[in-house]
Amino acid sequence: MAKVYSKVDFTPGDTIESAVNQLLEHKDKGELAYGVFNGVRLHSDTVTMDEAYKEITGMTKADFCEYIK
Repeated sequence: MAKVYSKVDFTPGDTIESAVNQLLEHKDKGELAYGVFNGVRLHSDTVTMDEAYKEITGMTKADFCEYIK
């Protein structure tokens, strides 16, 4: 049986971190949700901060933060 995900609409001011945190809030409630950030579809049941950063920027969160300094 296919999983049914509700859609989370991220706003233009959302960061990768805030988008991931929104999805993790759904995970904590036992809800399946997904959102599209910068063309990348993220799922509440599989998302991690580092994996989201890697998929979106090609770098881990730590590497990305160092890069933008």
